[in-house]
Amino acid sequence: MLSGARHDLYHLPGFIDLATRWHEAGTPTAFVATEGDHLFLVPLISRPIPESLADGEDLLDAAGPRGYPGPIVGPAPTGVHDGAFVRRAMEAFVEMLREERIVTAFVRCHPLLSPHLDILRSVGDVVVHGESVSIDLARPEAETWSAIRENHRRAITRANRDGYRMRIDESWSRLEEFVATYRAAMDRLGAAEHWKLPRDYFFDLQAAVGPRIHLCVVEKEGELAAAALLSEVDGIVEYHLSGTALGHVAASPTKLLIEQASRWARDRGNRVFHLAGSLRNDDALIHFKRGFSPLRHPVASWRVVADPSAHARLVERWRRSTEVPGTPGEDGNADFFPAYRRPTTFLPGAADGGT
Repeated sequence: MLSGARHDLYHLPGFIDLATRWHEAGTPTAFVATEGDHLFLVPLISRPIPESLADGEDLLDAAGPRGYPGPIVGPAPTGVHDGAFVRRAMEAFVEMLREERIVTAFVRCHPLLSPHLDILRSVGDVVVHGESVSIDLARPEAETWSAIRENHRRAITRANRDGYRMRIDESWSRLEEFVATYRAAMDRLGAAEHWKLPRDYFFDLQAAVGPRIHLCVVEKEGELAAAALLSEVDGIVEYHLSGTALGHVAASPTKLLIEQASRWARDRGNRVFHLAGSLRNDDALIHFKRGFSPLRHPVASWRVVADPSAHARLVERWRRSTEVPGTPGEDGNADFFPAYRRPTTFLPGAADGGT
């Protein structure tokens, strides 16, 4: 099915399987609608509703894996979205959810590939959380360089002058060092627990998607200064996970990494380097990424309630079981979906669905 539509790392079956082992326990699955050469595909993980809420009802809900898993539309390689077909496919999607006793679906949209958000709003709700940044690899290198923020260019030039060098570690010989560097960086930045991934996750990721994932490193005099995992799928290079060694933070080697990685990606015939983004519009992460390109894309989630009556029952049971007055959302956390899965103690950063 993926051969019929432009897709990315987060649509690969191996990645969905990986997500069920590390992020979201459940059954990996997908909804597919076809009509002639048109294709509509949504990767999902289906999950049983907790028994404390289901109250004997055989109910499920579904979520896309963490990242940007869809939905995507074909035919490939045009990427043209036939609005009428997409609407019919979305209506079939809701009908399928009902048939499978899936009450809700939480889908993280792909900033580059998913249908226009206005189309998705015709079936379900769309929430825009922030934005992502991409680099158009079809532009000449000189234009790409001139589009980089001036202070980023200065840092890249200085890093080059000071002996920092980027390469793709094809043998993954520095993976153990990268894992330690990444985890230390997450601790320094105060990242949420779900980003503090253990060593085994990285080895599992490598096994799950194989040669589609690359270890990119920046070194100085044989010492690891920064590293990132880059996926390469269907002409899209994705900036997946990264970290900078504490002793090299002041030199900003990650800026050199991104600029050099964009050259590497272009030389391999890719179309776009997606730097991803943030769930906020004003944090340091998105400010950093905006310095590499003017191209912006919405980071959004698509929320579908397939069975409103079952949804209402679950929300009411959640309210009674938590003894929280009112309904989920009235305390200022309306962004959590599905509402009946919101933890009693709401954690910052969980507003993207909490799944």
